[in-house]
Amino acid sequence: MNEFHSFRLDTVNQCLWRRRDAGDDERIQLTPKAFAVLRYLAEHAGRLVTQDELLDAMWPDTFVQPAVLKNHILYIRKALGDRPKDPQFIETLPRRGYQFIAPVRDTSTTALRLAVELSSRKFVGRTTEIDELRDCWQRTLRGQRQMVFITGEPGIGKTALADEFQLQVRVDGWETRIARGQCVEGYGGKEPYYPILEALGQLCQGSGGESVVQILATQAPTWLVQFPALVKSNQREILQREILGATRERMLREIGEALETVTSEKPLLLALEDLHWAGPFTVDAISALSRRRAPSKLMVIGTYRPADLALAEHPLRTVKQDLLIHHLCREIALKPLGESEVAEYLASESGGATLPEGLARLIYRHTEGNPLFMVTVLEHMQDRGLIAVEDGSWQIGVPLDRIDLEAPESLRQLIELQIEKLSEEEQRVLEVASVTGALFATAVRATAANTNAESFDDLCEGLARRHQIVRSAESQEFPDGTTSARYEFVHALYREVLYQRLSPGRRAKIHLHVGERLEALYAPRPGDAALELAQHFEQGGDWLRAIKYLQIAADTAGRRFEPRQAADILENALGLLKKLPDTERVDHETTILDRLAKIYIAWVREATGT
Repeated sequence: MNEFHSFRLDTVNQCLWRRRDAGDDERIQLTPKAFAVLRYLAEHAGRLVTQDELLDAMWPDTFVQPAVLKNHILYIRKALGDRPKDPQFIETLPRRGYQFIAPVRDTSTTALRLAVELSSRKFVGRTTEIDELRDCWQRTLRGQRQMVFITGEPGIGKTALADEFQLQVRVDGWETRIARGQCVEGYGGKEPYYPILEALGQLCQGSGGESVVQILATQAPTWLVQFPALVKSNQREILQREILGATRERMLREIGEALETVTSEKPLLLALEDLHWAGPFTVDAISALSRRRAPSKLMVIGTYRPADLALAEHPLRTVKQDLLIHHLCREIALKPLGESEVAEYLASESGGATLPEGLARLIYRHTEGNPLFMVTVLEHMQDRGLIAVEDGSWQIGVPLDRIDLEAPESLRQLIELQIEKLSEEEQRVLEVASVTGALFATAVRATAANTNAESFDDLCEGLARRHQIVRSAESQEFPDGTTSARYEFVHALYREVLYQRLSPGRRAKIHLHVGERLEALYAPRPGDAALELAQHFEQGGDWLRAIKYLQIAADTAGRRFEPRQAADILENALGLLKKLPDTERVDHETTILDRLAKIYIAWVREATGT
């Protein structure tokens, strides 16, 4: 199947489709011969097709006047809305032939690969939720922006549902931009607009990224300037002049307008993961995007844990409630799987074989339908030899009524069992990796684990291949030029359990090692990781370096027109000063207090209009 602009050449059903603004497809009537001519030209796009070649291909062993071919070309142009003097599709090369000049994309191979991937995924249940997401997507294609929150307890399948929907959108064959932003725990979660900047970076570096960069340069310079690598040296000075005096409100307005322009070219599906770790600036951006009234083919999916929002009085809680009241968002609250869905998952594990009576009920009773609990309990039973899959069918080692599984009071106990099965070296590597969060780079953690990066990577790769604890992620290039493999824990709870296993002394030592390694990797641009560096040095007990990077982070917040964020960071640095001896404290305290005073004076002037 070939696509060009808003047209789709359906070679299976021998017809032409045009995607309308409303998002649905309109069938364009073509005669069989005209369809064959168009197909031949599209399949040979980008090169001259002579009249003789077309005549031989369309009417083999038959003499046909060139005028007949010309009439078919005119007919096709009319169907496409093409103009001979200013062609978008078929260009006439006088006395030679024709050339199909529109970019053509063959979607058959991609669609087949995605369809195979979709069919091989062990994703059960959630039919209602998928249907609701697809309904939102159809509204998006009609220019009605959509904001959808997927919520639920840890392990309930929020990310799995979002991933499944994204894959289905790709299989549908729409030319769609998809980007993902991950909120991170700790200091990184406080960095202004962190997940949105991550998603924008993907858009700028992905297919068609040049146009996104150009849109940001024209409509959102305060955002483009956050990506120094994407800005040419001769543009940097111009951008800096343009953003002088910019405000937080301007940044929000610019990103709204820029994304509307981006979605005028192609629909955009934006997934923001773990919003319970999002800072207030990301929440403000979500609110602003949801409330804009202009049409936009933008759909934002955000995942979060409701319990975490309630405990921390998170700003997203208030924003989401207000959006719901004004019908500006939807919430999909995931519930545990039912027993029949547990049975469906077990059947998929054995290739559809009949399940032993009572097995699904046993798994369901001890997991309460939590997908992560279910998978973990199942693996635990298999490791103990209680059940197994042999020759495509389930085998029961002991009678089900004699299997006395402990109800998982918490997943922590089961994760501990999984960890204990690993070698001592693998456990040490994972404990070190847990120090920085769910995502980690081997080049950073290897030093703290007293091993080289290659050995560290080999251990992680082995675990990922066995689907144990971690999985592979995209590699990372650091400012000093080092490229490192990266991995992520399959669930945040794995990371939390491993982190709690560390003694306070060892934990502080690892934080310090990691901070020192990151400091070297980010030496050319320390501001890119200032908050992360401050966190590691604070946890490692190096107060001076923690204070240093907090001040750098405050500078970054100031450049992003977030004085309140800068003040909060400086207040934190002021608190750390109390841990220093009096002789070391004075100079740093004076500098920080002076900067805080300037921020507070600016607030007073703004409030009073003086």
